[in-house]
Amino acid sequence: MRTINLLGISGSPRLASTDYVVRDALDYASQKHAAQTEYITLHNRTIGFCNHCDFCVRKREGCIQKDGMEEIYERLKWADAVLIGTPVYQGTLSGQVKTMLDRFRALVASDPAALPDLGCRDDSGIGR
Repeated sequence: MRTINLLGISGSPRLASTDYVVRDALDYASQKHAAQTEYITLHNRTIGFCNHCDFCVRKREGCIQKDGMEEIYERLKWADAVLIGTPVYQGTLSGQVKTMLDRFRALVASDPAALPDLGCRDDSGIGR
């Protein structure tokens, strides 16, 4: 059985429930499925907004902004799967997670194979 590299990202601006749930899920995956896990929190991480300057698309060298996303880009390249936990604010994800997801564009522009099987699953229960 192949070991999976699982990256867990807590998208909360606070170290509370979401942080706990992401860490717990990573512990479970590690113990039950022998997954290799890494953890990142967006708490106190500076991530600038994508301003759609197209540097990443034109140059294919990543994002022109050098900030808290640099570590996330490297960890995403390492990961086979990504677990993103977010609190629900006004019926949607946190601003921190939205900003991070917008910046994924630079990673994919520099390496289209960086996120090969990107799929999404919503377990929030909202809208059901």
